[in-house]
Amino acid sequence: MRSGRQGSVRLATGVILLSALAACTGGGAEPEAPPSSPRPTPTVYEGEVPPGLAETPLRYLHGPEEPGQDILDDPWGVRVHAVGDAFLISSNSEERHLLQDAADGSVLWRGQSGIERFTQDRTGADVFEVGARDGDRVTRTVVDATGESVWTGSDPRESYLNGLVVRAPAEWAPSDPYGEFVLREPGEGGVEWSYEFTAPEPEKTEDEDEQTGGEPDGDEEDEEGEERTEEAAHMGVPVAARDDVVLLHDGAGLLQARDLADGGALLWSVSGDSVEFDDGQTLSTPRPRLVGFYPLPAEEAPDAPEEEPDEPRRTVLVRWSSPEESSLLSLHDLRDGEMLWSLREPGSNPPGDVFDTTPVTGVVWDPATRVLLVPQADVATSVIAVDLAAGETLWAFEDAEERSVSPRFALAGHVYGDTRADDGGSQVVIETETKDLVADDLPGYVEAVTADGHALVVQDRQRFVFAPETPPEATATPSLSPTERG
Repeated sequence: MRSGRQGSVRLATGVILLSALAACTGGGAEPEAPPSSPRPTPTVYEGEVPPGLAETPLRYLHGPEEPGQDILDDPWGVRVHAVGDAFLISSNSEERHLLQDAADGSVLWRGQSGIERFTQDRTGADVFEVGARDGDRVTRTVVDATGESVWTGSDPRESYLNGLVVRAPAEWAPSDPYGEFVLREPGEGGVEWSYEFTAPEPEKTEDEDEQTGGEPDGDEEDEEGEERTEEAAHMGVPVAARDDVVLLHDGAGLLQARDLADGGALLWSVSGDSVEFDDGQTLSTPRPRLVGFYPLPAEEAPDAPEEEPDEPRRTVLVRWSSPEESSLLSLHDLRDGEMLWSLREPGSNPPGDVFDTTPVTGVVWDPATRVLLVPQADVATSVIAVDLAAGETLWAFEDAEERSVSPRFALAGHVYGDTRADDGGSQVVIETETKDLVADDLPGYVEAVTADGHALVVQDRQRFVFAPETPPEATATPSLSPTERG
């Protein structure tokens, strides 16, 4: 991760040697003495403050004001990630990490194990996983944004999935995904659910169907419901979880939602070939991949129930991909599976691994405007901005200059992105809803932004911490961090 607007910031290491010439008239002058030490690290922010931030910084990182945080003096520099409302500072020269509260700088956690990945728990709060190796044994620990360890395990069959511990069958492999799965909460006495994932029954031929009496009696709607229940009966591999809902994928394009609070009862299921484009067409053999979980205000949700209008509607966004066809986005109610909208993407986006538990990388969610930036693998379009409530594309990055911008995070209705250019690139700020350029020559580079809007801004060898211009509401819903983003 870059630590300055024009690339990495370097400390002066040489000594400037000056010489003076004797004047033509008047005698020789004494040479000016060279400076005895490098210029001090600045402690005052100069110039325009990035949009969405308070006028003055809360504090700075490099200097005597941060006692005991010698990681900041790493000769190879540091990189910084936002984790919830905290900054995770990592050394570039060794495995050394420090988690500090963004608002007051207090140290929340220190570690010397490698950071394996960034993810979220069942509430959507940020967590990260570290791994320590001792011979062939690898111990993984998940740490939350307060520095607390929420799970530690060394069983190779166990993994952490959005706040759940998943125990896979012995010798599990994507090519042979069947067997018994156990899902449980990390703490003692929590929810636990086990099930057997079996291969689907082979489809009956027409002759076999006639021998069994043909189509069952009953109206068409009941028949479709029975078919969906039968399709989901063989379960699937856990790929995501939020609240009490866990999503399973059977590897053949069927995605189903199960209720952990009700013994794994089926809530709903959907397959990509049942999700249609606006023209009624469907994809052939599509494969699902999670984009993310997002809150949709009840009053703006299509066909939202009238009771409890202030309660956000919980939704899940899925990308359906099929080789050589334009991919499709579909937004579903998390509890009942109702499809709120579907949207054709500009091009074909690769589906990734069949049981991938990592959401689509590079997605940027702006909760202030409820606009989602979704990266594209299309040659002509690199990013589309989607209105989550309406299911419409607001704009796209389509020309060469726009395609050079990589959105990194959103802050108070603005998107910050890095540009790729021959001169080393820079940072640009655009309005989330319109794509209008707000700034492209800020005196500071915004390196990281926390969930509550605190930002780390780099300027002239110093890192300044700014509070948000408008503090978030206490009931703000956690949103995806850019890395899981990517």
